[in-house]
Amino acid sequence: MSQSTKFVWSVPLCCHTNQLTQITNRPKMPPSHCWLLPTSSFRSRSDIFRRVCYLQRFVHDVHSQLFTTCPKAAIIRTAMKLSTFAIILPHLLILISPAAAQGCTGVIELGGSCNLDAVKNAIAGTSCTIEELFPGEDAAAAVAELCKYDAPVQFVEIQGTFQRDHNYMDGGGSVTDGEHSFEMDTARLNRFITNSMNNQLISWPEYEQKESYNEANGYGENGYMTNFNIDPDAEKGSCKMNTAMCCYTESVMETLNDNSDICRHDLSTSPQSNHVESGWSIFTYDEPTHCVGFTWKENEDSDIYKGNALFRASLYQTATKGYMSNIPGAPMCACVEQMPVVTEAACITATGTDLTYQLTIDADTGKVSATHSVSMTYGDCGDLSTHVKAVHAGTDIQTAIDGYLVGANNCDVSNAEYLNTEQLLVTSATNVFKNLDGVQQDGITWKQLFGEGIYFLPPHLDPEEADGEMRSLMEACLTKLGRHCLLLRKCPSCTSTAHKEIIYQRITDFPRYQEGISTAETVDLPNLFMNQWRKENNVNLVDYKLFSSVQNALSNTNPWQVSDYNTNDNNYGFPRNSGPATYVYDQWNSYKWGGGSANQHGFYVEIPSVQTSA
Repeated sequence: MSQSTKFVWSVPLCCHTNQLTQITNRPKMPPSHCWLLPTSSFRSRSDIFRRVCYLQRFVHDVHSQLFTTCPKAAIIRTAMKLSTFAIILPHLLILISPAAAQGCTGVIELGGSCNLDAVKNAIAGTSCTIEELFPGEDAAAAVAELCKYDAPVQFVEIQGTFQRDHNYMDGGGSVTDGEHSFEMDTARLNRFITNSMNNQLISWPEYEQKESYNEANGYGENGYMTNFNIDPDAEKGSCKMNTAMCCYTESVMETLNDNSDICRHDLSTSPQSNHVESGWSIFTYDEPTHCVGFTWKENEDSDIYKGNALFRASLYQTATKGYMSNIPGAPMCACVEQMPVVTEAACITATGTDLTYQLTIDADTGKVSATHSVSMTYGDCGDLSTHVKAVHAGTDIQTAIDGYLVGANNCDVSNAEYLNTEQLLVTSATNVFKNLDGVQQDGITWKQLFGEGIYFLPPHLDPEEADGEMRSLMEACLTKLGRHCLLLRKCPSCTSTAHKEIIYQRITDFPRYQEGISTAETVDLPNLFMNQWRKENNVNLVDYKLFSSVQNALSNTNPWQVSDYNTNDNNYGFPRNSGPATYVYDQWNSYKWGGGSANQHGFYVEIPSVQTSA
């Protein structure tokens, strides 16, 4: 081999600085673990060299162990140019050979804090000085870098590359897509779970390759994955809710614990995951979904250990339970601002005890590295929304979480409010076009039955089922309130002010059902209001009353005095030409005929609640 040939070293995964001294005691690793470490996985050249090994003192031990631990064929010794996938030994030896710090040797115990003050306190009274530890460097910056990027386990080290992490968090990658068998694809994760999860501090995901992209695209001066950008100064994509969540829709091991309903997803909140600039999805089917998340409060323990909590909510769920697959159009794991709106989520905590930091000075090179020790425990904090409100009591987060976790059985109400205010209907100062389905107005929550125009909603295709639904909804208030539920027709297209909102209050019981036109003994409720407004079993001030407002209806004030009905089989619907004091024409609706001004209207029924006055 010529003298110009450069050596490329493939270093076993066990060469983390706090594991290096144990290399000779580790069992032989299979060839698949003798990987070349890409420089793009680390944040700086100094970080690369700290992580690869601090050769010189252990170079002979490492060299011999490499050839006894891994097959010689796996130790790549070939001529290559310096690239992001190669570590060139001559460059390594040059960069790790500063003058040895003559007064600083061995291990410096920092205690539970890792910062410049902790270092100064630890070396006080010794012959070691800050200048000797970090000659020619900004000591504060050097210590900060050691504490942030060297002491904890970097999230990227768990899977090995940024691309694997990013693909996984979006619902893909080798672990979820199945590059090999599930057992083989998760073997590395399971080793980390067994050997490191309970005794290692895990950093929040940050990557060198993201720095220039994030700065250029409004994600801040940082290396965070866009799913978990915690930079408070970032123009977009930041995690201001201090809460992250994963939602899974499949399991390849145990049965998926279905603990949530998917309501909707605003696609514009996660463009880096779905590659869609804008749009929205409403989910109306009951897809089994398991959501789990965590929250943190700045400068508290939950902030320190949020990287561990993320691992527990994400990769741990996949490796140990087989949970995988994202909700369509959404990331599988992200800060809640980028996740779909769901009803509920499980909650986990990560807590560390006996956290201590150490600096180690290489006796030959004087190079300083950082390690730590900790004991981790993971807990179940019940319902995520409840926990978030408790942790962030008195802040905007306490109330804002309701926009992401809407509560059990609340998808319909939340989706209706979203569509009204964000997407479908025109809004104005008077809000005259607002669809009231699932919305509270005048102290009452309304459910739409049917409508036309901008409120288009057909009744059930089976007339008897449509009647049964309407009848049961209007009778639902009898037990709680001692009266029938109010029926509201909202009609912004009506030319009469009094007819823009009409309240129908039923007084007597409904007769039995019979399809079609009402008779002396029967009624088809949807047809009565939609097409054939008749007097049989429907006499004003006897069987019902009409009012121009909810307040008047609840106080029985100013009921309409003039009524009008079909006397034949004409298809004039509610309320024909009825009016408060005189006949008012062309305010009727018809689902079979045209001609009336009520071509934009919706019928809504009151949903009973204990707050509604009788």
